[in-house]
Amino acid sequence: MTLELNKIFFCTGARNHDLLKIFDQHDVRFEYDERMASFKALGLSKMTQTPVGICTTSGTAVAQCVPAMLEAYYSELPLVLISGDRPKKLHGTGSPQTIEHEMLTRSCRRSYLEIDSSELSQVDLNQLEFPVHINVLVDDTVPHNIDINFHKELKAYKNFIDKIKKPLFIFSHENMSMRPFIEKFAQSKLTFYAETLSGGHDLSPIKTEKKLIELFKAGFFDAVIRVGHTPLTKIWRLLEKSPLPVFHFDARNLPALSFGEVLPMNSDNLLKSDEFWRMTAQLLPYPVADETIWSLEELIQKYPEAEISYCDKLNQLIHSDDVVYLGNSLVIRFFELTQKKNLVVFGNRGVNGIDGQLASAIGLAMGTKKQVFCILGDVTTFYDLTSLRDMPENLKLIIMNNKGGRIFDMLKLDKRIVMEHEHDFKDIAFGLKLSYSQKISDFNQVQVLELSPDRAQSEAFLQEWVR
Repeated sequence: MTLELNKIFFCTGARNHDLLKIFDQHDVRFEYDERMASFKALGLSKMTQTPVGICTTSGTAVAQCVPAMLEAYYSELPLVLISGDRPKKLHGTGSPQTIEHEMLTRSCRRSYLEIDSSELSQVDLNQLEFPVHINVLVDDTVPHNIDINFHKELKAYKNFIDKIKKPLFIFSHENMSMRPFIEKFAQSKLTFYAETLSGGHDLSPIKTEKKLIELFKAGFFDAVIRVGHTPLTKIWRLLEKSPLPVFHFDARNLPALSFGEVLPMNSDNLLKSDEFWRMTAQLLPYPVADETIWSLEELIQKYPEAEISYCDKLNQLIHSDDVVYLGNSLVIRFFELTQKKNLVVFGNRGVNGIDGQLASAIGLAMGTKKQVFCILGDVTTFYDLTSLRDMPENLKLIIMNNKGGRIFDMLKLDKRIVMEHEHDFKDIAFGLKLSYSQKISDFNQVQVLELSPDRAQSEAFLQEWVR
């Protein structure tokens, strides 16, 4: 007997995307919000008394299903949670969007399976007790033989750099700004890439991720040295497929990869360490010219209504003494790509969840008297609509409404998970008595600014940019 479900509420995500082909013979309904979708599944299960599935991507998406799973547990309902997960080798590493799924549902399930995606269609629900959590390890067959080595002394760093000549330094983010460390490091003239959440992107000699990837694929670097938490850049995922020696300075003591040397020190520890600077001084600088910044500016002029061009305009309008909160997905990538000035930038990149972004920005604004600009995509805003009723005066919400989850277009995934729509937030904003506009010229006059990039220009921009 194979997996039989009345209906599957499928919440869009890159990690569970490949499971769609397994559900070809099922009634699939696509959803944004895992918490609401799991309760819809619960209601259908309650009415029909048949197994109903909720399928999610990895990370906080699974946690959002816990309330419905708890209700199913105490109501004895046949709810089936199917979570797409990272390969086993990445568990416990702090790799992007990787958390411990099994732990999340211990108190609200009666059966748990951890299987490879090839085994999912053969699951016999008659042999299980409800509610059920099936954790599917996607791409778990990728071979990898490099070990993780944990260290306690900087001597390990010295041993590492003695063997390399052209490392790439990546500065990601920490719970506080890394700018003081990056300012001092920049004096070394060594090549580094500082992400926007580091607080030092404007100091980065490599200005765009495009240039970073070009250099990586060309074999320009012979090692990577990371300072901070798990990076956003695509390089971090490429390293799993094309590994280089990696040294991780991470206060969490996490490699964020399935391999590498790890030392639990943060940027402030390194800033104050004379030993670190003496060791690093043995590395010889090598020049990197980033010509991509000029082609980026040409494309912004050519496609003024593209999403990246809107991010460029926002970067110009926001002052250096303001605070920026960036949602996940395309917004944070495009904002980083066009950032040229010193800005204080925050975001939730611990496990990269799309949930609670506006609420997090509200909490941020409550802790400062400065102006806070929260920039979110439309799908991210849909996740957190209830937070709109509690907007502080010093918070401005900027919604980049590209009518769906366009990051899935960029990843060339099944068009169904983009979940295209024609909605806007005008009536919601007015209903909550929030000043609102769809014109970027009203940037300083309203609390909710909704921008709708031209889809054709956005696609043309990206086609020329990535080629």
